[in-house]
Amino acid sequence: MATLSLQHPASPSSRDGERGLRSRFFTLSARIVLLLILWAAPAAARQLAPLTAPPLGERWFSIAMNGERVGFAHLSIASTEGSYVVTSESSAKLLVMGFSREATVREQYRLDGNLALKSFSVEQIIDKSPLKVSGTVKGKTVKVLVETKGGTSEKTLKIKGAIYPPPVVNLYPLFQGVKAGRTYKLQMLDTEGVKVKDVKFNVVGFETLNGTDTIHLRNDLYPVVDNDIWVDRAGNTLRESVRDGLILTQAESATEARRFLLEDAVSKKELVLDFSLVRVDREIENQSELKGMIIELSDLPEGMSLPEGPGQSAIVTAPGKVRMVMSAQPNPPGAPTLALADRERYLSATPRINADNQEIIACQQKVLQGCTDQRQAATLLTRWVAEHLADTVKDSHSAVEALQNKTGNCQSHARLYVSLARAAGIPSRMVAGLVYAAGKGFLYHSWAESYLDGWTAIDPTFGQIPADVTHIKLAEGDEPDEMAALAGIIGRVKATVIETR
Repeated sequence: MATLSLQHPASPSSRDGERGLRSRFFTLSARIVLLLILWAAPAAARQLAPLTAPPLGERWFSIAMNGERVGFAHLSIASTEGSYVVTSESSAKLLVMGFSREATVREQYRLDGNLALKSFSVEQIIDKSPLKVSGTVKGKTVKVLVETKGGTSEKTLKIKGAIYPPPVVNLYPLFQGVKAGRTYKLQMLDTEGVKVKDVKFNVVGFETLNGTDTIHLRNDLYPVVDNDIWVDRAGNTLRESVRDGLILTQAESATEARRFLLEDAVSKKELVLDFSLVRVDREIENQSELKGMIIELSDLPEGMSLPEGPGQSAIVTAPGKVRMVMSAQPNPPGAPTLALADRERYLSATPRINADNQEIIACQQKVLQGCTDQRQAATLLTRWVAEHLADTVKDSHSAVEALQNKTGNCQSHARLYVSLARAAGIPSRMVAGLVYAAGKGFLYHSWAESYLDGWTAIDPTFGQIPADVTHIKLAEGDEPDEMAALAGIIGRVKATVIETR
């Protein structure tokens, strides 16, 4: 219609001008209407086709409360012969109005192609109380085996149809086809309460979160308070918020998550303590008197190299399995002289090992006044650091900070000792690995080594020189790239005691 006025090349009459004005107005109006239709189309068509598969691979999440990090979660989904295996690990410690709630959970679920539960195995430590729950779905029942310190019991849960495990409930609406305003209902297996729980989802709408198109969901998983979830179109959970962000779970990179795990495991913070603990099959008695120990570590990443150490040798027995032979025998006399390059390296200062700082220099001079023997000097410095620093879970980021604050975790102890020893002319380095804790198992720990006619393991946290034979070195240094190997095994490595002498 708009072309009518364009077919008159002659000067337009008033009527022709009116027609042209109306034509142009109509064209403009049509364009506006078209734009409104285009803009309105996404809102009107806010519906996604059902997902046919969950997002495979592994993902990490941070858990924060009131802006402070209190835990983590790790989720892995793998496909196998038309079904899925979901593995989840998480640990958190919450403190609300003086009430402490701690939980460490390891879960594995086998699902069918629609994510419905087939079988499961869950190990939980909630408020220091262990619970193991496993079972299978058979028809309209779930056969459950419950194991606690009090014994073993069996339980049968009745279900109305398909039931879903907690790690995949956020995927359920996407598998049904998401539509804004729609409500979805499902049955979820509550492994803590060992019961079936009805869960209702509402699709709040479609939103953009940090530049990513997301579906905003809300469920009634927690009574009284809202539980909001944002997932992308592939089904990846990006954020989950309880009570307007009081407790916030957010996706994060594997690098950042492992760094957090490593720092807190070495610091022995309670929120990852149960998760990082390496349990053994039997108690190690008379730890301080041991002359030797053979222990097998398994589930190590293939290709991971373990450093040799004073009184320590590593023998690979199978892929991912290493036998550690530990000995308390001192280094034989006449050990090779430390290479000049290594000597310079292990006497130099770094941003965190402040061997050239005047406070550090003055401190070691005061502690070692009149001492001329390096082994005796190392002994005096070890005992002084153990007595000077109060042991806490908080790390100081430099030796000077630890010296001034008089507190710190095992890394702080080791860092201060190494700084003092280097300032005194004793080549020294930080190391990290596992140490036995009586009645518990092996914990991640940092200590030191000094070159005293050969490398000697020294633990300035416990005041040990040499350190006892349960110190299993897995890494050297304290920089993130030097300790990266540790981050990949926390929560996975297993240990079996073969022999103690």
